[in-house]
Amino acid sequence: MFDKTIEAHLLYDYYGALLTPRQRKTVELRFFEDWSLAEIAEELGISRQAVHDVVRRTLAQLTGYEERLGFLAAAADRRKRILEVAERLRSEYAVGEDLLGRLQAIVEGNETDAQGGGAGCLTR
Repeated sequence: MFDKTIEAHLLYDYYGALLTPRQRKTVELRFFEDWSLAEIAEELGISRQAVHDVVRRTLAQLTGYEERLGFLAAAADRRKRILEVAERLRSEYAVGEDLLGRLQAIVEGNETDAQGGGAGCLTR
């Protein structure tokens, strides 16, 4: 899919709530805080091997959720389709850049950037 860290972040964003508190803490320290296995082991009072096993099993669990539920793939597909529509609006209907910029902000998850006044410019 992606780099392992990026994949872990994306999967965690979608399915992290389904993990146990210990799994969440281990994954957060490893992938969000970039702690080493030794640092996590010391923090949690377990062996480095145990940390490695928790991380490996948790990533497998998150991947399994994605394989069964497909939320991440569906979001990527929605994003792709929205960007295709935006490009068609730009090329075929001369939609104003302000409106397309707001649409782009929504796609990127910056919805506060997308809120603004005006109806945009739509001409055929």
